[in-house]
Amino acid sequence: MGVLKIQFLLSMEKIKQGKSTDFKPSEQVIAILQEKGLSKIFNYPDYEYFKRQCKHAFNLAQAIADLFIEYNSDIHSDFAEYVF
Repeated sequence: MGVLKIQFLLSMEKIKQGKSTDFKPSEQVIAILQEKGLSKIFNYPDYEYFKRQCKHAFNLAQAIADLFIEYNSDIHSDFAEYVF
């Protein structure tokens, strides 16, 4: 059995048991910000405020992440410190 299939089956089992947190919007926002190197701008008070602002958005996590980026436009990416 492949690794991906095992991971899929394990996550489906967690969902059935109600233990999965993979789909929480806050974790999705953190993941989006980490991909862009901006994980340091996430905080829960702002998250709760942005969540209320974006409650009708089609992709809630992306809309909240966009607001974090917009409101913290003066913050540079974590990746800016690395020399490629």
